[in-house]
Amino acid sequence: MSQPIKLIATMELKAKVWPNIAAAIEQCVTLSRKESGNVFYTVNKDLSKADRIVFIECWANEAAIIEHNSTDHFQNLIKTVEPYLLEPMQLLKLSEITTF
Repeated sequence: MSQPIKLIATMELKAKVWPNIAAAIEQCVTLSRKESGNVFYTVNKDLSKADRIVFIECWANEAAIIEHNSTDHFQNLIKTVEPYLLEPMQLLKLSEITTF
């Protein structure tokens, strides 16, 4: 069995745009949590930078991530948020070290 994959996606937003993107984020979080390959999916605010949001996700495998990325709710999120980003979204793809 393959190890789950964790993703950390960081979005640096223009100032005070939350009202313009909140509904798309809420929809994406709600529907992503229902996907069969999802282990967990959270959206977080950075306490040191008000206009930075961080998604922390865990997926069963790479196929689950590929499937997620093609969903309507994820594509809608990207389309909705993109005009409000200061820079392209940053993505970390992680595998837990379990050898100790």
